[in-house]
Amino acid sequence: MKPRCPGNPLERYSSRREFFYVGLLGGIGLTLPQFLSNQAAAATKAHGKHEPVAQGIIHIFLPGGLAHQESFDPKPFAPAEYRGPFGAIDTKIPGVQFGEFMKETAQLADKMTIIRSMSHGEAAHERGTHNMFTGYRPSPALEYPSIGSVISHELGSRNDLPPYVCVPSVPNEYANSGYLSSAFGPFALGADPAQGNFQVRDLNLPKGVDDARFSRRRSLLETVDHHFRALEESDAIDSMDAFYQHAYKLISSQKAREAFDLKSEPDAL
Repeated sequence: MKPRCPGNPLERYSSRREFFYVGLLGGIGLTLPQFLSNQAAAATKAHGKHEPVAQGIIHIFLPGGLAHQESFDPKPFAPAEYRGPFGAIDTKIPGVQFGEFMKETAQLADKMTIIRSMSHGEAAHERGTHNMFTGYRPSPALEYPSIGSVISHELGSRNDLPPYVCVPSVPNEYANSGYLSSAFGPFALGADPAQGNFQVRDLNLPKGVDDARFSRRRSLLETVDHHFRALEESDAIDSMDAFYQHAYKLISSQKAREAFDLKSEPDAL
């Protein structure tokens, strides 16, 4: 089988033999759906690593609201039919005002960078959402990756933690990896942290599988893997190996457990 580009959408399709191999791997009990997906061909990248400037980015997506003229960009001197029924309040930055219901946020304005000129030229919400998530206008010929997937591709993981996480789930189709490998897609928590008994799915061993059984399954996987490698060299086999190695690290990582353990956070947060 000829090597293919890790970002090629055709990479996700496998031969019958590879499908059989993937079927055998299903017995290990590891799923991590939507995140460690079918292929991890891009796990080994040729380009160099880049050190990020920011420690992290939180993208809050509010479909259907919050209106800009009632939040970060009020229009106090515009007619009521444009500015809306709400007033404006001063912030800690002289001359900058927020909507009247953002009193606490207004006290933190000196620690923010407010961009009021950002816009798009789309006439439909769906097309505008695509623009905001990918940086590109929609194209019928190309499925663009989300900004989160691009960051995942360029910077990779730190401390075996997922570089791109969606809470509680993937908000829309534009938040995915597009033409990049699905290895750079988001890890959806599958649960709402605001609800009681919050727990990230697939972070622990499957029900009924203890450490000893997990080790036996992993040993079986290595035996199957060795058998198939003896038959042929395949990018798909290398990809699945990287896929499961990533899964092993995530499940066994104490830092991953701590990162998603909200019980250790102060009640005020």
